[in-house]
Amino acid sequence: MRRRGAPSIWKRVFGYVAYSLLILFLLAASTIAGYIKSSPILAAAIRQSIRHETPKDVFSQDSMTLLILGCDEDLSYGGKKVLRSQARSDMILIAKLDFKNKRISGVSIPRDTLASTSGYRKQKINAFHAIGGPDLSKRVVEDLLGISINRVMTVNYTAFQEMIDLVGGVEVFVPKKMDWEDKAAKLFIHLKPGKQVLDGYNAMCFVRFRHSDSDFMRQQRQKDLMMSFKDKVLSQPLIINQVCEKAMEVLGGTFTADELVTLALFSKTVKGDNIRMGMVPVVSASHYNLEIDRSKLEETLKQYYLHDSRTQASNSE
Repeated sequence: MRRRGAPSIWKRVFGYVAYSLLILFLLAASTIAGYIKSSPILAAAIRQSIRHETPKDVFSQDSMTLLILGCDEDLSYGGKKVLRSQARSDMILIAKLDFKNKRISGVSIPRDTLASTSGYRKQKINAFHAIGGPDLSKRVVEDLLGISINRVMTVNYTAFQEMIDLVGGVEVFVPKKMDWEDKAAKLFIHLKPGKQVLDGYNAMCFVRFRHSDSDFMRQQRQKDLMMSFKDKVLSQPLIINQVCEKAMEVLGGTFTADELVTLALFSKTVKGDNIRMGMVPVVSASHYNLEIDRSKLEETLKQYYLHDSRTQASNSE
């Protein structure tokens, strides 16, 4: 009787094990499914991987031109009260993402550059964001350079700091001693020269420092930090989803989850030699301001692949 019952007992035991494994599998699957559902970034990454989608499939174009603005809140003296959330733009950058040639290029515009557009007097270009927000800034830059901009992106500096801290900081070379304070903007920059790992706050200080500095040097620091951040993220694949979700916040909701995943995958294919950043040509103007050097503008835009059909018309005026 025992011998006859043994197979039945083992069958029940294995049956219980199989049943338990099935339950565990279903629980795991439901957990993963729930996480995917709650994470639009991860869901988009899986979807794009299955469909083999390219940047052109997602954006319906071979390239994209962005206007990137870094803006502070307009604070009262001492930084205790927000007077206006729509303040002057501290950083103005035009970036070209060339999906076909796997290239990223761009130029910065010094904030003291004079500009104007229909209905507004000529003034420093960084003032237009405070007057009319991203839309007005876009129109002014398009008129100034004679190029077409697809989207405007306003950087959230607080989320930027959190994103840098999320990856454990970034390693950069600080070229010189950086000491500068702006209490109204809550900027207290005190960096010593040399190779070091910067946390989120100091990384923000590193890219925003401008005292006794040129826009070209500032541009190079931004590029160095961007490349270091890219390497740090790729070395920690398990946190890429968290970084992408934080990046959506940094970029002010400019991109959807699908679009951000596409840009993340695209940036992975871009080599350092194919990242080229510069500055628009300028000449000195009255009252310590700057003017665009029209004689060199078209050449510069071609050098950084920003020349389009509007440029010649603008420069011929």
